[in-house]
Amino acid sequence: MTAFSLQYQLGDLDTIEEVLTALTSRFRLGTEPEKTVRHSFYDSFDWRLYQAGMQLDEVMGRDLHHLVLRNLTDDAPFETLRLEGDVPRFAWDYAAGLLRERITDPLEMRALLPIVEIRSRIIGLKLFDREEKTVLRLQMEANHVKPHGRAEYHPMINRVRLLPVRGYDKYLNQVARFLAAKLGLQQQSQPLIALALAGIDRQPLDYSSKLGFALQPDTPAVDVARLIHSTLLDTLEQNLPGTRADLDSEFLHDLRVAVRRTRSALTQIKGVFSEAITTEYKERFAWIGQITGPTRDLDVYLLGFDEYKNSLPEPFQADLAPLHDFLVAHQKSEQQALVRKINSPHFHSLVKAWRSFLSSPSLPEDEGEQAHKPIKKVARKRIYRTFRLVLEEGLAIHPHSQPEELHELRKSCKKLRYLLEFFQSLYPKDQIKPLIKTLKILLENLGDYQDLEVQADKLRAFAHQMVEEGEVPADTLLAMGMLVDGLLKRQQEARVAFADRFALFANPQQLESYEQLFGSGKQNAKVDGAKS
Repeated sequence: MTAFSLQYQLGDLDTIEEVLTALTSRFRLGTEPEKTVRHSFYDSFDWRLYQAGMQLDEVMGRDLHHLVLRNLTDDAPFETLRLEGDVPRFAWDYAAGLLRERITDPLEMRALLPIVEIRSRIIGLKLFDREEKTVLRLQMEANHVKPHGRAEYHPMINRVRLLPVRGYDKYLNQVARFLAAKLGLQQQSQPLIALALAGIDRQPLDYSSKLGFALQPDTPAVDVARLIHSTLLDTLEQNLPGTRADLDSEFLHDLRVAVRRTRSALTQIKGVFSEAITTEYKERFAWIGQITGPTRDLDVYLLGFDEYKNSLPEPFQADLAPLHDFLVAHQKSEQQALVRKINSPHFHSLVKAWRSFLSSPSLPEDEGEQAHKPIKKVARKRIYRTFRLVLEEGLAIHPHSQPEELHELRKSCKKLRYLLEFFQSLYPKDQIKPLIKTLKILLENLGDYQDLEVQADKLRAFAHQMVEEGEVPADTLLAMGMLVDGLLKRQQEARVAFADRFALFANPQQLESYEQLFGSGKQNAKVDGAKS
C-alpha cells in the first residue's frame, strides 16, 4: 500500500487551470474551500536537521499555527506541535515530547534560524468513487517564495499533490497515470524546502565548517595555500554576523577554529609564503584568537553548566544558581566587548588586507622557496615530520611526566590533525580517514586532561571574583569546591587513560600506514609500544 504522497510539477497559473479542467472532466471531483498558507522553514546555520533527514516547517494560515517536523524524503510529517507564539530557538526550549526528542541530538547547542518562506494558494479537491466515498485527496498549489526577512515574494515551482487515502491505492495510481501520460506532468521528488531554496537560488548544505578540498598532487603549493586560506577566510566571514548577534555559541566557535587553522596553515605549510608574510599574519590572527577567547570560555562554561550541576548530589545542585547568574552576566559583558572589537577598524583592516593578499597575483617577494613545488611533495614531508614529532613526544611521556609535556604533545597533535585534514584529498580515503579518526581519539584524551585542569583553576578564580563582586552564599562556594574536586578527579582519569589512547595511535598498523603514505620508503618505524 502506498503510504506517501505523490507530487507533480506544474507551470504557471494558466497551467493550473488547465490541469484542474482536465481532472474535472475525467474524474468525479469535489472542491474544498481555497486557502492561503505560509510556510517558514527553520534549520541550524550548518543544516543539522537537513543532514539528519528532516525539515522543520512553521505553517501559518487562518486559525492555523503549527510547527511540523517533516521527513525530508517525502514531506510526510513526523511530529506536529501547535504554536502559541514564536518558534523556540533551541531544542531545550521545547516542552518534553516526541518533537523535542527528534531534534535534540542533531541540533545539540545550535539555534534554529528561519531560512526561507513560501506563500501557497491551495485549491483542494476530493476524488469520489461511485458510492460518493472520498478515495483520494488532491492539492493544487500556486507557490511564491522569498528569503526570510525580504519584502517581496516571487514565483517558484507550482505543484499538484496526490494525498492517498488508506485502502484506495488504485485511485491514486489512476490519477498518477493520467497526470503523467495524458497531461505530460513530471513527477517531482524534491522536498518542499529544496524547491523553495532553488526558488531563491540557494543550495542546501551551502555552509559547513568541515574542510572539503579536492586537491591535485601537482598543483603548485602556493596556489593550494591560497585556496586553503581563502576558504578559511570565507568561513570566518560567514560566521561574523551570527557572532555579533550571539545567535548561538557555535558561530564564535567556528570563527575561532578558522583562525586556529589559518595560523596553523601559515606555520605548518612552510616555505610557501615569505617569512615576512607568515610572521605578520600569524601575529595578526593571534590577536583575533585573544579577543575572542574570553567570550568563548564563558560560552563553554554555560554550555557545560547542566553537566556541572548534575555531577553534584541533588541536594547541592540548587546551590549553583548564583554561579549560573555570574556566568550569564559576564558572558553578556564579554560579548559586548567582543562585538566592539570585531566592529573596529583594526579588525576590518586585517580581514580586508588578508583578502586582498590572497586574491592578488602572487609576487616573487611574497613567496618562499617551496612556493612552486608540487603540493603533494610539500605536504608529504611536512606531515611526516610532524608525525615523527608526535611519536617522539608521546613515547617520552611516562607516569611522572609534567603536565606541560602532555600540553606540548597536544599542540603537536593538533598540527598533525590540521595537516591531515588540509591534504586528505591527496590520499586514498580508506587509508587517510582511519589515521584522522585515531588521532582525534588521542586529541580528545589530551584535550580532556588539559581542559579539566583549566576548568578547575577557572572555577577557583570565579569563586574569588564572585566574593569580590558581592556577597556569595557559603553553600555556593562549597558546591563550587565540590565541582573543582570532581573535575580534578576526572582529569586524573584522563591521565590514566592516556597510555591506551597513545598505544592506539602508535600501534604497528598505524605506524606502517604513516610510513607508506608519507615516509621516504627508506625506513620503517619500529615501536615496541607506548610508555605509560
